Amino acid sequence: MWVNQNPIIKMNDKVKFSNFGIANTRRSFLKKMGSGLLACAGAPYIATASKTGMSVSVDNPYAKVDWSSFQTFKAGMHMHTLQSDGWNTVPEVVEAYREAGFSILSITDHDWNYPNFRVERGQAPAERASPYPKPPKPEHFPANPTWPWTDYGAGTPESYNMLGIEGNELTFRHHIASYFSSYGRWYERTNYDAPYEGIVDEHGNVVWEHDQLNAIARKGGLAVLCHPGIEDHHRWWERKSLDWYVEHFAKHDKDYLLGVEVTNNSSATRYFDEGLWDQLLARFMPDRPIWGFGADDMHRLERTKQTYNLFYLPECTGANVRSAMERGQFAFTRSTRGMDYTRRKNDPVPEINRILVDENNGFIEIEASDWNEISWITSPDRLDPVDDYKTSNSPFDRGKVVGVGKRINFRDPQIKNYLRAEITRIDGEHSHTVFSNPFGIRRMA
Repeated sequence: MWVNQNPIIKMNDKVKFSNFGIANTRRSFLKKMGSGLLACAGAPYIATASKTGMSVSVDNPYAKVDWSSFQTFKAGMHMHTLQSDGWNTVPEVVEAYREAGFSILSITDHDWNYPNFRVERGQAPAERASPYPKPPKPEHFPANPTWPWTDYGAGTPESYNMLGIEGNELTFRHHIASYFSSYGRWYERTNYDAPYEGIVDEHGNVVWEHDQLNAIARKGGLAVLCHPGIEDHHRWWERKSLDWYVEHFAKHDKDYLLGVEVTNNSSATRYFDEGLWDQLLARFMPDRPIWGFGADDMHRLERTKQTYNLFYLPECTGANVRSAMERGQFAFTRSTRGMDYTRRKNDPVPEINRILVDENNGFIEIEASDWNEISWITSPDRLDPVDDYKTSNSPFDRGKVVGVGKRINFRDPQIKNYLRAEITRIDGEHSHTVFSNPFGIRRMA
Protein backbone atom coordinates (compact mmCIF):
# COMPACT_ATOMS: atom_id res chain seq x y z
CA MET A 1 0.00 0.00 0.00
CA TRP A 2 1.09 3.56 -0.71
CA VAL A 3 -0.24 6.62 1.01
CA ASN A 4 -0.59 10.02 -0.53
CA GLN A 5 1.24 12.40 1.77
CA ASN A 6 -0.60 15.64 2.23
CA PRO A 7 1.56 18.78 2.44
CA ILE A 8 -1.30 21.24 2.11
CA ILE A 9 -3.67 21.31 5.06
CA LYS A 10 -6.60 23.70 5.14
CA MET A 11 -7.14 25.24 8.52
CA ASN A 12 -9.70 27.97 9.11
CA ASP A 13 -10.02 28.42 5.33
CA LYS A 14 -6.34 29.29 5.05
CA VAL A 15 -3.81 27.17 3.20
CA LYS A 16 -1.01 26.12 5.47
CA PHE A 17 2.17 24.33 4.37
CA SER A 18 3.20 21.23 6.26
CA ASN A 19 6.91 20.58 6.55
CA PHE A 20 6.64 16.79 6.56
CA GLY A 21 9.55 15.52 4.47
CA ILE A 22 9.18 13.04 1.68
CA ALA A 23 11.31 10.51 3.57
CA ASN A 24 8.87 10.23 6.46
CA THR A 25 7.64 6.73 7.08
CA ARG A 26 3.97 5.86 6.97
CA ARG A 27 4.05 5.38 10.75
CA SER A 28 5.35 8.88 11.48
CA PHE A 29 2.98 10.35 8.94
CA LEU A 30 -0.04 8.70 10.55
CA LYS A 31 1.18 9.73 13.97
CA LYS A 32 1.36 13.37 12.86
CA MET A 33 -1.97 13.29 11.05
CA GLY A 34 -3.98 11.06 13.39
CA SER A 35 -6.04 8.10 12.25
CA GLY A 36 -7.58 9.83 9.22
CA LEU A 37 -5.81 10.70 6.00
CA LEU A 38 -6.57 14.07 4.48
CA ALA A 39 -7.18 14.04 0.75
CA CYS A 40 -5.19 16.56 -1.23
CA ALA A 41 -4.50 16.66 -4.95
CA GLY A 42 -0.90 16.15 -5.85
CA ALA A 43 0.91 15.20 -2.70
CA PRO A 44 4.15 13.23 -2.96
CA TYR A 45 3.97 9.49 -2.44
CA ILE A 46 5.71 7.62 0.36
CA ALA A 47 6.04 3.87 0.58
CA THR A 48 5.52 1.39 3.35
CA ALA A 49 8.05 -1.36 3.92
CA SER A 50 6.20 -3.62 1.51
CA LYS A 51 6.25 -2.64 -2.18
CA THR A 52 4.92 -5.88 -3.63
CA GLY A 53 1.80 -5.98 -5.74
CA MET A 54 2.12 -2.36 -6.82
CA SER A 55 0.33 -1.13 -9.92
CA VAL A 56 2.21 1.77 -11.51
CA SER A 57 0.82 3.97 -14.27
CA VAL A 58 2.10 7.07 -16.05
CA ASP A 59 0.38 10.34 -16.95
CA ASN A 60 2.14 11.24 -20.20
CA PRO A 61 1.89 14.90 -21.32
CA TYR A 62 3.00 13.80 -24.79
CA ALA A 63 0.41 11.04 -25.17
CA LYS A 64 -1.36 12.82 -28.03
CA VAL A 65 1.83 13.42 -30.05
CA ASP A 66 2.18 11.39 -33.24
CA TRP A 67 5.96 11.48 -33.46
CA SER A 68 5.90 10.21 -37.04
CA SER A 69 3.93 13.19 -38.35
CA PHE A 70 3.98 16.06 -35.83
CA GLN A 71 6.46 18.89 -36.25
CA THR A 72 8.53 20.83 -33.71
CA PHE A 73 7.86 24.57 -33.51
CA LYS A 74 10.09 27.06 -31.68
CA ALA A 75 8.15 29.48 -29.50
CA GLY A 76 9.20 32.72 -27.82
CA MET A 77 6.62 33.38 -25.11
CA HIS A 78 8.03 36.31 -23.13
CA MET A 79 9.60 39.39 -24.68
CA HIS A 80 9.46 43.19 -24.62
CA THR A 81 9.63 46.07 -27.07
CA LEU A 82 9.71 49.86 -27.00
CA GLN A 83 6.01 49.65 -26.17
CA SER A 84 7.07 49.03 -22.57
CA ASP A 85 10.63 48.69 -21.23
CA GLY A 86 12.36 47.11 -24.24
CA TRP A 87 14.90 48.70 -26.58
CA ASN A 88 13.61 47.43 -29.95
CA THR A 89 10.59 48.09 -32.14
CA VAL A 90 7.94 45.46 -32.74
CA PRO A 91 9.02 44.93 -36.39
CA GLU A 92 12.66 44.53 -35.31
CA VAL A 93 11.74 41.92 -32.72
CA VAL A 94 9.45 39.92 -34.98
CA GLU A 95 11.94 39.92 -37.85
CA ALA A 96 14.86 38.89 -35.63
CA TYR A 97 12.96 35.96 -34.16
CA ARG A 98 11.72 34.90 -37.57
CA GLU A 99 15.33 34.84 -38.80
CA ALA A 100 16.24 32.72 -35.76
CA GLY A 101 13.71 30.07 -36.77
CA PHE A 102 10.83 30.85 -34.43
CA SER A 103 7.31 29.95 -35.54
CA ILE A 104 5.36 31.15 -32.49
CA LEU A 105 5.72 34.53 -30.81
CA SER A 106 3.98 36.29 -27.95
CA ILE A 107 5.06 39.85 -27.22
CA THR A 108 4.39 40.36 -23.53
CA ASP A 109 5.01 44.04 -22.88
CA HIS A 110 4.41 45.17 -19.30
CA ASP A 111 0.96 46.43 -18.42
CA TRP A 112 2.34 49.24 -16.23
CA ASN A 113 4.61 51.01 -18.75
CA TYR A 114 3.77 53.73 -21.19
CA PRO A 115 5.64 53.28 -24.51
CA ASN A 116 9.25 54.47 -24.76
CA PHE A 117 10.27 53.87 -21.17
CA ARG A 118 13.92 53.49 -22.23
CA VAL A 119 13.84 56.69 -24.26
CA GLU A 120 12.36 58.69 -21.41
CA ARG A 121 15.05 57.39 -19.05
CA GLY A 122 17.80 58.40 -21.47
CA GLN A 123 18.82 54.80 -22.14
CA ALA A 124 17.83 54.93 -25.82
CA PRO A 125 18.11 57.90 -28.23
CA ALA A 126 15.05 60.02 -28.91
CA GLU A 127 15.06 59.11 -32.59
CA ARG A 128 14.37 55.51 -31.60
CA ALA A 129 11.05 56.41 -29.97
CA SER A 130 7.99 54.47 -31.08
CA PRO A 131 5.02 56.52 -32.35
CA TYR A 132 2.64 53.65 -31.53
CA PRO A 133 -0.12 53.08 -30.75
CA LYS A 134 -1.56 55.90 -32.82
CA PRO A 135 -4.88 57.55 -31.94
CA PRO A 136 -7.42 56.48 -31.05
CA LYS A 137 -5.64 54.77 -28.19
CA PRO A 138 -6.69 51.19 -27.36
CA GLU A 139 -9.05 50.46 -24.53
CA HIS A 140 -7.24 50.28 -21.17
CA PHE A 141 -4.16 52.05 -22.59
CA PRO A 142 -1.36 51.74 -21.53
CA ALA A 143 -2.20 48.39 -19.90
CA ASN A 144 -3.34 46.95 -23.24
CA PRO A 145 -1.30 44.17 -24.93
CA THR A 146 0.99 44.95 -27.87
CA TRP A 147 -1.56 43.37 -30.17
CA PRO A 148 -2.30 43.15 -33.03
CA TRP A 149 1.19 43.64 -34.43
CA THR A 150 -0.19 45.68 -37.32
CA ASP A 151 -1.09 48.46 -34.89
CA TYR A 152 2.59 48.76 -33.96
CA GLY A 153 4.26 49.06 -37.36
CA ALA A 154 4.70 45.35 -38.12
CA GLY A 155 3.00 43.09 -40.62
CA THR A 156 0.55 40.36 -39.78
CA PRO A 157 1.97 37.18 -38.23
CA GLU A 158 1.03 35.37 -41.43
CA SER A 159 3.22 37.72 -43.46
CA TYR A 160 6.21 36.44 -41.45
CA ASN A 161 4.99 32.84 -41.68
CA MET A 162 4.52 32.92 -37.91
CA LEU A 163 1.77 32.47 -35.35
CA GLY A 164 1.20 35.45 -33.06
CA ILE A 165 -0.35 35.03 -29.61
CA GLU A 166 -1.88 37.92 -27.69
CA GLY A 167 0.11 38.37 -24.51
CA ASN A 168 0.74 40.71 -21.61
CA GLU A 169 3.01 40.72 -18.57
CA LEU A 170 1.14 41.75 -15.44
CA THR A 171 3.62 43.65 -13.36
CA PHE A 172 2.05 44.61 -10.06
CA ARG A 173 3.42 42.38 -7.31
CA HIS A 174 4.44 38.95 -8.70
CA HIS A 175 4.79 39.19 -12.48
CA ILE A 176 2.35 37.01 -14.41
CA ALA A 177 2.42 36.21 -18.13
CA SER A 178 -1.10 36.34 -19.57
CA TYR A 179 -1.89 34.63 -22.89
CA PHE A 180 -4.97 34.64 -25.12
CA SER A 181 -6.30 37.52 -23.02
CA SER A 182 -6.34 41.33 -23.19
CA TYR A 183 -6.29 41.71 -19.42
CA GLY A 184 -3.93 44.29 -17.95
CA ARG A 185 -3.99 46.58 -14.93
CA TRP A 186 -2.56 50.08 -14.92
CA TYR A 187 -2.83 52.47 -12.01
CA GLU A 188 -2.99 56.22 -12.66
CA ARG A 189 -0.81 57.15 -9.69
CA THR A 190 1.89 54.62 -10.56
CA ASN A 191 5.57 55.38 -10.14
CA TYR A 192 8.75 53.33 -10.43
CA ASP A 193 8.10 51.60 -7.11
CA ALA A 194 4.44 50.87 -7.77
CA PRO A 195 4.66 47.14 -8.63
CA TYR A 196 6.25 46.51 -5.24
CA GLU A 197 3.82 48.77 -3.42
CA GLY A 198 0.74 47.33 -5.09
CA ILE A 199 -2.37 48.92 -6.56
CA VAL A 200 -6.06 49.36 -5.83
CA ASP A 201 -9.03 48.98 -8.15
CA GLU A 202 -11.66 51.57 -9.04
CA HIS A 203 -13.48 50.80 -5.80
CA GLY A 204 -10.41 51.29 -3.62
CA ASN A 205 -9.83 47.57 -3.02
CA VAL A 206 -6.27 46.27 -3.03
CA VAL A 207 -5.52 44.15 -6.13
CA TRP A 208 -3.63 40.96 -5.34
CA GLU A 209 -2.23 38.21 -7.53
CA HIS A 210 -5.33 36.11 -6.79
CA ASP A 211 -7.49 38.90 -8.27
CA GLN A 212 -5.38 39.12 -11.40
CA LEU A 213 -5.37 35.35 -11.95
CA ASN A 214 -9.14 35.28 -11.56
CA ALA A 215 -9.45 38.14 -14.07
CA ILE A 216 -7.35 36.23 -16.62
CA ALA A 217 -9.60 33.20 -16.13
CA ARG A 218 -12.76 35.27 -16.60
CA LYS A 219 -11.38 36.53 -19.92
CA GLY A 220 -10.64 32.98 -21.06
CA GLY A 221 -6.86 33.41 -20.82
CA LEU A 222 -3.97 31.30 -19.59
CA ALA A 223 -1.42 32.34 -16.96
CA VAL A 224 2.19 31.49 -16.12
CA LEU A 225 4.11 32.83 -13.11
CA CYS A 226 7.23 34.66 -14.29
CA HIS A 227 10.89 34.48 -13.20
CA PRO A 228 10.48 33.52 -9.52
CA GLY A 229 14.21 33.58 -8.79
CA ILE A 230 14.92 37.22 -9.61
CA GLU A 231 17.00 38.54 -6.75
CA ASP A 232 15.23 40.51 -4.07
CA HIS A 233 17.23 43.74 -4.25
CA HIS A 234 15.24 45.25 -7.14
CA ARG A 235 12.80 47.99 -6.17
CA TRP A 236 10.13 46.51 -8.43
CA TRP A 237 10.39 42.93 -7.20
CA GLU A 238 9.82 40.92 -4.07
CA ARG A 239 10.76 37.27 -3.87
CA LYS A 240 8.01 34.99 -2.68
CA SER A 241 8.25 32.05 -0.31
CA LEU A 242 7.61 28.43 -1.20
CA ASP A 243 4.42 28.65 0.87
CA TRP A 244 3.22 31.48 -1.36
CA TYR A 245 3.55 29.34 -4.50
CA VAL A 246 1.93 26.36 -2.82
CA GLU A 247 -1.03 28.53 -1.82
CA HIS A 248 -1.52 29.98 -5.30
CA PHE A 249 -1.28 26.69 -7.16
CA ALA A 250 -3.63 25.12 -4.62
CA LYS A 251 -6.20 27.88 -5.04
CA HIS A 252 -6.13 28.35 -8.82
CA ASP A 253 -7.19 25.72 -11.29
CA LYS A 254 -4.82 24.02 -13.70
CA ASP A 255 -7.16 25.00 -16.52
CA TYR A 256 -5.82 28.56 -16.44
CA LEU A 257 -2.82 28.73 -14.06
CA LEU A 258 -0.54 26.48 -16.07
CA GLY A 259 2.85 26.66 -14.46
CA VAL A 260 6.00 28.63 -13.82
CA GLU A 261 8.98 29.88 -15.80
CA VAL A 262 11.94 27.63 -14.97
CA THR A 263 14.69 28.93 -17.28
CA ASN A 264 14.19 32.68 -17.35
CA ASN A 265 16.97 33.80 -15.04
CA SER A 266 20.75 33.95 -15.01
CA SER A 267 23.02 31.07 -14.06
CA ALA A 268 23.30 32.59 -10.57
CA THR A 269 19.60 32.04 -9.86
CA ARG A 270 18.87 28.93 -11.94
CA TYR A 271 18.92 26.69 -8.86
CA PHE A 272 16.21 28.79 -7.23
CA ASP A 273 13.90 28.29 -10.22
CA GLU A 274 14.66 24.61 -10.79
CA GLY A 275 14.44 23.86 -7.09
CA LEU A 276 11.12 25.67 -6.78
CA TRP A 277 9.71 23.72 -9.72
CA ASP A 278 10.77 20.39 -8.24
CA GLN A 279 9.37 21.34 -4.85
CA LEU A 280 6.03 22.21 -6.40
CA LEU A 281 5.95 19.04 -8.48
CA ALA A 282 6.67 17.02 -5.35
CA ARG A 283 3.60 18.51 -3.69
CA PHE A 284 1.11 18.59 -6.56
CA MET A 285 1.86 15.86 -9.08
CA PRO A 286 0.32 13.86 -10.58
CA ASP A 287 -3.22 15.23 -10.12
CA ARG A 288 -2.34 18.91 -10.45
CA PRO A 289 0.42 19.28 -13.07
CA ILE A 290 2.62 22.37 -13.00
CA TRP A 291 4.20 22.83 -16.41
CA GLY A 292 7.64 24.33 -16.84
CA PHE A 293 8.21 27.13 -19.35
CA GLY A 294 11.34 28.62 -20.88
CA ALA A 295 11.47 32.37 -21.45
CA ASP A 296 14.35 34.58 -22.56
CA ASP A 297 12.48 37.66 -21.25
CA MET A 298 14.06 39.59 -24.11
CA HIS A 299 14.41 43.33 -23.58
CA ARG A 300 17.30 43.95 -25.96
CA LEU A 301 17.97 41.87 -29.08
CA GLU A 302 21.72 42.32 -28.77
CA ARG A 303 21.88 40.89 -25.27
CA THR A 304 19.54 38.16 -24.17
CA LYS A 305 19.35 34.51 -23.15
CA GLN A 306 18.89 31.39 -25.21
CA THR A 307 15.84 29.82 -23.64
CA TYR A 308 12.56 29.10 -25.36
CA ASN A 309 9.81 26.49 -25.81
CA LEU A 310 9.44 23.65 -28.29
CA PHE A 311 5.86 22.71 -29.21
CA TYR A 312 5.01 19.35 -30.78
CA LEU A 313 2.02 19.95 -33.03
CA PRO A 314 0.30 18.55 -36.12
CA GLU A 315 -0.15 22.12 -37.37
CA CYS A 316 0.90 25.50 -36.00
CA THR A 317 -2.46 27.04 -35.07
CA GLY A 318 -3.59 29.05 -32.09
CA ALA A 319 -5.97 26.30 -30.99
CA ASN A 320 -3.22 23.67 -31.14
CA VAL A 321 -0.76 25.84 -29.21
CA ARG A 322 -3.34 26.55 -26.52
CA SER A 323 -4.20 22.86 -26.14
CA ALA A 324 -0.51 21.97 -25.95
CA MET A 325 0.05 24.60 -23.26
CA GLU A 326 -2.84 23.20 -21.24
CA ARG A 327 -1.65 19.59 -21.32
CA GLY A 328 2.14 20.17 -21.23
CA GLN A 329 2.73 19.02 -24.80
CA PHE A 330 5.96 20.96 -25.18
CA ALA A 331 9.51 21.11 -23.87
CA PHE A 332 11.71 24.07 -23.01
CA THR A 333 15.39 24.85 -23.39
CA ARG A 334 18.30 26.54 -21.71
CA SER A 335 21.73 27.36 -23.12
CA THR A 336 24.53 28.75 -21.00
CA ARG A 337 25.84 30.94 -23.83
CA GLY A 338 24.24 34.36 -24.29
CA MET A 339 22.58 35.47 -27.50
CA ASP A 340 22.69 38.40 -29.93
CA TYR A 341 19.64 38.10 -32.16
CA THR A 342 20.96 40.78 -34.52
CA ARG A 343 24.00 38.68 -35.46
CA ARG A 344 23.25 34.95 -35.35
CA LYS A 345 20.79 32.17 -34.74
CA ASN A 346 20.41 30.07 -31.59
CA ASP A 347 22.89 27.35 -30.77
CA PRO A 348 21.46 23.92 -31.62
CA VAL A 349 19.87 22.02 -28.75
CA PRO A 350 19.16 18.28 -28.58
CA GLU A 351 16.14 17.27 -30.64
CA ILE A 352 13.49 14.97 -29.22
CA ASN A 353 12.44 12.59 -31.98
CA ARG A 354 10.14 10.32 -29.99
CA ILE A 355 8.94 9.67 -26.46
CA LEU A 356 7.67 6.17 -25.74
CA VAL A 357 5.80 5.22 -22.58
CA ASP A 358 5.53 1.44 -22.39
CA GLU A 359 3.04 0.65 -19.59
CA ASN A 360 3.30 -3.11 -20.13
CA ASN A 361 7.07 -3.30 -19.75
CA GLY A 362 7.36 -0.41 -17.33
CA PHE A 363 9.67 2.05 -19.03
CA ILE A 364 9.83 5.53 -20.54
CA GLU A 365 12.24 6.01 -23.42
CA ILE A 366 13.35 9.18 -25.18
CA GLU A 367 14.80 8.94 -28.66
CA ALA A 368 16.79 12.09 -29.33
CA SER A 369 19.60 13.37 -31.50
CA ASP A 370 22.64 15.54 -30.80
CA TRP A 371 22.88 14.80 -27.09
CA ASN A 372 25.57 13.74 -24.61
CA GLU A 373 23.59 13.23 -21.41
CA ILE A 374 20.02 12.37 -20.41
CA SER A 375 19.14 12.64 -16.72
CA TRP A 376 15.88 11.50 -15.12
CA ILE A 377 14.72 13.44 -12.08
CA THR A 378 12.08 12.79 -9.42
CA SER A 379 10.96 14.45 -6.19
CA PRO A 380 13.62 15.91 -3.87
CA ASP A 381 14.52 13.93 -0.78
CA ARG A 382 13.91 16.98 1.39
CA LEU A 383 10.89 19.28 1.25
CA ASP A 384 11.88 21.67 4.03
CA PRO A 385 13.61 24.84 2.79
CA VAL A 386 17.36 24.61 3.36
CA ASP A 387 18.12 28.33 3.36
CA ASP A 388 16.50 31.77 3.41
CA TYR A 389 14.58 32.26 0.16
CA LYS A 390 15.09 36.02 0.37
CA THR A 391 18.87 35.90 0.29
CA SER A 392 19.88 32.49 -1.03
CA ASN A 393 19.85 31.43 -4.69
CA SER A 394 19.56 27.79 -3.59
CA PRO A 395 16.95 27.79 -0.81
CA PHE A 396 15.32 24.49 -1.86
CA ASP A 397 16.60 21.04 -2.68
CA ARG A 398 16.27 20.25 -6.36
CA GLY A 399 14.87 17.00 -7.65
CA LYS A 400 16.80 13.75 -7.21
CA VAL A 401 18.51 12.17 -10.23
CA VAL A 402 17.29 8.57 -10.36
CA GLY A 403 18.58 7.49 -13.76
CA VAL A 404 20.72 8.36 -16.77
CA GLY A 405 20.42 7.35 -20.39
CA LYS A 406 17.55 7.31 -22.81
CA ARG A 407 15.42 4.74 -20.94
CA ILE A 408 14.19 4.52 -17.35
CA ASN A 409 12.16 1.92 -15.46
CA PHE A 410 9.31 3.96 -13.99
CA ARG A 411 8.46 1.10 -11.59
CA ASP A 412 11.72 1.69 -9.72
CA PRO A 413 10.63 2.23 -6.07
CA GLN A 414 12.95 5.23 -5.65
CA ILE A 415 10.84 7.11 -8.20
CA LYS A 416 8.13 9.04 -6.43
CA ASN A 417 5.17 10.95 -7.88
CA TYR A 418 6.75 12.35 -11.04
CA LEU A 419 9.61 12.02 -13.50
CA ARG A 420 11.11 14.62 -15.75
CA ALA A 421 14.02 14.46 -18.17
CA GLU A 422 16.90 16.81 -18.97
CA ILE A 423 18.63 16.16 -22.31
CA THR A 424 21.95 17.95 -22.67
CA ARG A 425 24.51 18.61 -25.39
CA ILE A 426 27.96 19.62 -24.18
CA ASP A 427 29.60 22.36 -26.27
CA GLY A 428 33.04 23.04 -24.85
CA GLU A 429 32.52 25.16 -21.74
CA HIS A 430 28.83 25.60 -22.56
CA SER A 431 25.82 23.31 -22.42
CA HIS A 432 22.48 23.27 -24.22
CA THR A 433 19.63 21.47 -22.46
CA VAL A 434 16.08 20.47 -23.32
CA PHE A 435 13.74 19.93 -20.35
CA SER A 436 10.73 17.67 -20.68
CA ASN A 437 7.56 18.44 -18.82
CA PRO A 438 6.85 16.06 -15.91
CA PHE A 439 5.34 12.61 -16.28
CA GLY A 440 2.94 11.84 -13.46
CA ILE A 441 3.66 8.56 -11.65
CA ARG A 442 0.69 6.85 -9.98
CA ARG A 443 1.15 3.92 -7.61
CA MET A 444 -1.77 1.90 -6.31
CA ALA A 445 -1.99 -1.28 -4.26
